[in-house]
Amino acid sequence: MRNYLITAVVSAGTALGVVQVVPSRIAELEVDRLIVRHELIVSDTGRPWEKGFEEQMVARGLYARGGGPGRSGLWVRGRLIQSEVDDPFDARFHSVYSDGSIHRAPGHISWNCWIDGAWRQMAIIQGEGLEYSEVPRESWTGGNHPGRLRFQSFRPSHPEPLTDAIIGQGKMSVGGGGYGGGGLPYPSEVLQLWGGTVEGHPVESPKAPSVVRDDGSGRRSYSIVAIGPQGRRTTRSPSVIAEGHATLRWESIPGADSYLVLRDDQAVAGPLRIEGSTKEWTDTVRDR
Repeated sequence: MRNYLITAVVSAGTALGVVQVVPSRIAELEVDRLIVRHELIVSDTGRPWEKGFEEQMVARGLYARGGGPGRSGLWVRGRLIQSEVDDPFDARFHSVYSDGSIHRAPGHISWNCWIDGAWRQMAIIQGEGLEYSEVPRESWTGGNHPGRLRFQSFRPSHPEPLTDAIIGQGKMSVGGGGYGGGGLPYPSEVLQLWGGTVEGHPVESPKAPSVVRDDGSGRRSYSIVAIGPQGRRTTRSPSVIAEGHATLRWESIPGADSYLVLRDDQAVAGPLRIEGSTKEWTDTVRDR
């Protein structure tokens, strides 16, 4: 069936009125330009919000709303996938004051939960420019616009986010405190810690794994080795005896990035990276 051509023309200069009957539902509509003045709903139900979640404003699909500051927005249900071909992907956050002046903190990303009838922030990453005390306003140009990132989180029983880390200009400041000079200081060295010290924890040698089951094909011994993210290995765990090719289970070792499995003192698997705090692996390597 040919596409319907929908045209509505209203002219104040004529007394001619045109009413065109439009089908209630159109399978496909092709246009060169679409102007939506109020709202756009992409939903299999025709409703903007998921039933039962209207107050939370959880979109059924996609909901876009116009209307100016404080009203306009875009709500999306599910994954927001942005792609590019033959060019790096680029997502940008823009903000400017109405008089055209620089907005040094143009936006942030926050992670929120629904509590007491509203979405409440838990953690925030904010992009911001350097203070004018660091780089005077008159020095800001198209080729000079220095910035940094601020990481914030909400503490227990405190209504405002506090800064955990500031990263930028090749430097990082980590610690507790509030905002700017009243809390966590801006870094003046490559790495600065405020209110604490660096505490190192080596990766401990694993305990012996447990045998979940085996195939009864003959006596074998198993042990595991934990590997740190830099590739440093621990001593192997105590051995466990199985009566055949076995399925092993062991608990995650703090700081370990991967594991080796040894069978009869020979590495037969790894480095293994297995999700979860409890690891499980089945020996499918046949004897050579």
